[in-house]
Amino acid sequence: MEFVFAFNTAVTAASWTGASLWLLSVFCIAFALCLRSWRKFEERRRESVIQEWEPKLFEATRDPANHLPNSHKLIERRDLPHLLREWNYLHESIAGESKNGLNHFANTLGFYDPTVKLLKSPFLDVRLLAINTLGNLGEKNAYPEIENVVVDRDPIVSSWAWMALFRIDKPRTIEKYLPLIVVRKEWSPIFVARVLNEIDADEISMPLCSLAAESYAKGIPERQMSRLISYLILAHVSDYRSLINKILIECEEMEVLIACLRLVNSDDNLTRTRELIRHERWEVRLQAVLTLGRLAHKEDTGLLIDALNDADWWVRYRTAAALYSMPGMTEKRIEKLAQSLPNRFARDILRQVLTEKRLLCFTPTSTTLSR
Repeated sequence: MEFVFAFNTAVTAASWTGASLWLLSVFCIAFALCLRSWRKFEERRRESVIQEWEPKLFEATRDPANHLPNSHKLIERRDLPHLLREWNYLHESIAGESKNGLNHFANTLGFYDPTVKLLKSPFLDVRLLAINTLGNLGEKNAYPEIENVVVDRDPIVSSWAWMALFRIDKPRTIEKYLPLIVVRKEWSPIFVARVLNEIDADEISMPLCSLAAESYAKGIPERQMSRLISYLILAHVSDYRSLINKILIECEEMEVLIACLRLVNSDDNLTRTRELIRHERWEVRLQAVLTLGRLAHKEDTGLLIDALNDADWWVRYRTAAALYSMPGMTEKRIEKLAQSLPNRFARDILRQVLTEKRLLCFTPTSTTLSR
């Protein structure tokens, strides 16, 4: 009797489990179909919005005084994100006074208030759209709203808010929020460099160099310091030269040394650069080779020839390429070195670079092609 009861219970449980899984499968399929239909509907709506408003957007770029009375009444709330995306795309594709026409267009249609409301959207793409729109509008009243977002834990949201603050008020943001590039380790260095590149060098040079000097004195982590030094390429050489000289002499951290060597463009640190060609880390030796090749002093030719014996292939390869830029170094001399050097690896890498250079200089002719 107990066996029969247990068997019936197992059959009932299996039936309910099967039915539940079947219902879940049906629900997933229905949900997927709904998402697909919703996506197609949104695409059609987006095309409709673009078709309606794109000519007016282009007209606004040509005529900054373009006026659209009561046009904002024609924009439905669900159409606004599509229009904002098109407006932002066009805004970031042009330069000069044409942007003023787009801003006038946006103000006429009353973009500001509904865009501020989108900052509280639960959807990430909508929040980013709102942040980018307010930044491109350059609306001063939006500054406090975006300040609340720049501290967001999400690195994408916070970095976009940081960019928007610069577009609204550069001097104020440089003073208050430039140090965030040191604090927010998770921000993309490429994104940060792109934002800083939008700012005139006369405005950003001294604050950026001062921040780098303060950070070096505080002893921030190697990775962050190397990134900060890399951003100095956007500053004036005269502003960062003394700092780079100081760091090169005092520091031994690999990534920091590499970042500094990339910025060396004078003979101030020639002695230190020559020392680093024998550094224990191949990454530093490689950058020292590239720097000496860029400075191109004839007396460093011997050092580069010695570097052809390096244990690392990349150092040997870049050294062989750097020899081409040295004064007095001709192809015939490199051919002679490729035959006479005692190290087989040095000879091989010179032959490889010689072959590559000849292939790059080779220009096919009609006669060559006919063969």
